[in-house]
Formats: sequence, structure tokens, C-alpha cells
Amino acid sequence: MLLSLVLVVRAARKDGGVLRRNQQWGERFLHHEDPYFDPVHQNREHGPYPPSLALMAAPLSLVPTLPARVLWTALQVGALLLLFELLRRRTREHWPALEPHASVLFALALVLVSRFLLRDTAGGGGNLIYATLVVWGVELALRGREWAGGVPIALSLVLKPNLAPFVLFLALRRRWRAVASTLLACAALYALPGLYYGPRAYAELSVHWVKDVTNFVELDELHERALVPAGMPPAEDGMNQDLREAVFRVFRPPGDSGAYDVHLVELSPEAASWVARAFELALVAAAVLVAWRARGSRGVWIAALAFFPLALLCSPVTWKAHHVVLLPMFFALLACAFDPARRSRALAWFLFGYWVVCDLFSQEIVGNALRDWLQALSVVTWGDVALLFVLFRRALEHDEA
Repeated sequence: MLLSLVLVVRAARKDGGVLRRNQQWGERFLHHEDPYFDPVHQNREHGPYPPSLALMAAPLSLVPTLPARVLWTALQVGALLLLFELLRRRTREHWPALEPHASVLFALALVLVSRFLLRDTAGGGGNLIYATLVVWGVELALRGREWAGGVPIALSLVLKPNLAPFVLFLALRRRWRAVASTLLACAALYALPGLYYGPRAYAELSVHWVKDVTNFVELDELHERALVPAGMPPAEDGMNQDLREAVFRVFRPPGDSGAYDVHLVELSPEAASWVARAFELALVAAAVLVAWRARGSRGVWIAALAFFPLALLCSPVTWKAHHVVLLPMFFALLACAFDPARRSRALAWFLFGYWVVCDLFSQEIVGNALRDWLQALSVVTWGDVALLFVLFRRALEHDEA
């Protein structure tokens, strides 16, 4: 209850942020204007979001900003409650001795993502909601309700498609009905706003969006701002913590973004990009192998959670606030660390170290200069990589559970 009150008050006091931009995007959509073009600032924005964002942005635009912030925060709190119930059920099945302490584990998991949670909820981001929808859908699919499970996953993806790797996970586990349900629901939900906006105009929006995203993903020279499609994040943005940017910083000097110079070896932009793609492909291949080999419901569940850090690493745009999606993953790792049957001090210390480096060392604690340096070092990104391998090991260790 106290956390809910804090989140609502912080959101109500916020100016601007993602929610306000979503409202403006929705207003332009409802007026049959180009929702990606901001006429006030004369530039494009919200480029990474698909046109189906209208399913959320248009209704929000009909509500005054303050009530919209309160309503959206209430939905985020509701997502937390649903996520807790889903995780408590998993605790009862996989770590029965810890089931009475599920609320403590959840509180510790909240601490581990506290920096990301506060950023996501204050600005009106929806990452917590999108992650909960995916966890709910995967949970339904793994329990045999595959047709139902695809619907919440699809709703998450049409609003923000960065968690799409979970469709791959379902396919690897041969949950074909869930895959079909997800794809069919995605198609229906994606097309729905076009009935209002006009099929032809909506199709043009879609083509433009796909083209911009594709060009952004294929971009090699991240220092050339002029090459970045309008509406996408600036080239070599120090805030972007995806794998491509992190690898690029190792092999390329900073451009005109003002980021710290952390490169170790200088390669051509094309070579640096290929190293990033090869690394990304290797991580995907490892996740595929683990998801395919995992046995037992606990091993499969942990293998599924590994697709959260994988999605963050593979997404072309990953802000630190997006890492709130790691909440269910941290819950499972805490359960592994404190499980009386197989307690792991090493895992507990690893989680503590992650919290110190990736969460505690925020701008409010270390100041702007050190924050920017850590950001340029991509410590959050490399933390995602480390978490991925920890999850791989746990998924295969518990393959008989």
C-alpha cells in the first residue's frame, strides 16, 4: 500500500515524460494527423513505437494529464499485484519452503530493480505492464491454456514489440497453439486502429515505421546523426544500453554525443557492427539451446525468464528504465539463492554486486560525472549479459526439478 501511494504521488508530480508524449501522439492520431510528427517542435518523435500504440495512446489522450497519470500508475500497481500472484504460485511449486516468504522475496526483487521501477513509473512508461502481460501469457501457455496465453502476449507486443523473443521461446517449447494465438491476436490488434484512422493511411504509417526501424537496426556508423532516421534516438546515444551500442563503445571513439571515450581497440564502423551482431547471435543461440534442453517445470520457467535480459540486449533501443522487466527474473534468482535445499551464497553476493553497480550507483548517489562514465561503460548492459549466463546455468541445473 505504501509503495502504491509513493508511485502515484511521484507520477502525479511529474511534468512531461513518456505519458505526456503518448497523449500528444494519441491526440494527433485521433485528428488523423501524422502522429509521429510533433508540429510544436517541428520534428518526428516516438519512432520506435508501432502505429498500434494508438490502442493505448488514443484513450489516454482523452483524459486530462493528471488523472491520466494517476490512472496509468494504478494500472502499473495492478501489474505489480498480478505479477506477485503469478510468482507466488511458481514459488509454491518450485521452492515450497520459501512460499511463506514470497512477499519478502518480491520486496527484495523490487529493491534490485528499484532504480528502474522508479524511472519507469514516474515518467509514465509501460514496461512493467508489458512485462506482466508477457509473464501472464507465458504462464498460461506453459500450463496448457495456449490459446488464451497468446492474447496478453500479443497485447504487449503491439504496444511495444521489444519482448518479441518470447514468441521464439514458445516455439522452442512447441507451444504451437500459443504461437498461433499470439500471431493471430497481434494481427487483429495491430489492424484495429486502422479502422478509425483509415486503412490506406494506416498502411502508409506502418510502411514508414517498418522502414525507419529497419534502417536504424542496419545502421553501422552510429556517430553519424544525419544517418539516423528521424524520430529514432540520436546516434551513439550514451543513454542507450543495448548490446550494439555497448560493443560499439568498446571499438569506436565517441562521436559528437559528448559521451566518455571508453574504446579499447579501434575498428571500422562496419567491423564494430559485425562484432556486435555476432555477439548478439551467439547469445540468442545460447538462449535457444538452453530453452530447448531445459527439463522439468522449474528449469523451463527459468529458461523462459532468460528471455527478458535477452530481449533487452537485442532491442535496438534499451533505456535503463526498461530494465524493470527483470523483476520476475530477479525473483526467481533470489529464490534460487535462498532455497534451503540448495542455498547459494555466491548467487546472493552476485545479486548484491549487481544492485550496487547497476542500481545503487545512480545519478542521485554518485553525481552526474560518475553516472555518465558508468553509462558510457555500459555497466547495465554487461550486467544483462552476466545475468543471462547465470540464468542459463540455473535453468540447466534444475532440469530435473
